Parts: sequence; C-alpha cells; structure tokens
Amino acid sequence: MDEREQRLVEYSIEALLVAWLSYLFFYQNYLLHNWHRGLPLPSKVPFLILGVIVGGLFFWYEWSRFEKEFQKRSTNVRSVLPVAIREEGSQDREAPGENPEEDFTAQYSEQ
Repeated sequence: MDEREQRLVEYSIEALLVAWLSYLFFYQNYLLHNWHRGLPLPSKVPFLILGVIVGGLFFWYEWSRFEKEFQKRSTNVRSVLPVAIREEGSQDREAPGENPEEDFTAQYSEQ
C-alpha cells in the first residue's frame, strides 16, 4: 500500500468515528433539552443525516489538507547529493543563514 491508500483508509475510519460521535452528541443534546418524560422518542433519522454530513465534512477537510501537503512535497524535491559534490552554479544551494550549523561553525572557525 502506498501512502495515499494508507491515508484514505485512515481518514475514512476517522470520518466514520466522527460521524457516529456527532450523531450521538446531537441526538443526546436534543433529548436532554427538548424531550420530556412520558413523550414518545423522536425520530433518529435527522440526527443520523446530520452525523453523516459532519463526518463527510471532516473527511473532505482532512483529504484536502493531505492533497495540499502531497502537492507541496512533490514540488519541493531537493537534491540528495552532498554540498561538496553539487555543481557550483546549482539552483538548490541554501542561502546564507539558512543552516544554523554552518553559521555556528563559521563563527568559531574565524577566531
């Protein structure tokens, strides 16, 4: 399984759990605030639909975040070659001050 399939399974399970918990939350709150002893219980269907909507929105949010992260990761591929092997005019060289280890060693080598 690649990373996309693993994340799909993970987010699907999370969305089902969120849908179920939100259904229970909405239904219980309705019963606590609006239902009185002796009355017949209200229908659960509207609360099931609301739970499915919340679970779907949660899945959509998590999947869109993953897609953005995946796109960002695929466009920011850097060279894995050590700095000494790269060409002098290479585009992926770090700007001065980006690597604090180099600044630290340079500071003490000047003394």
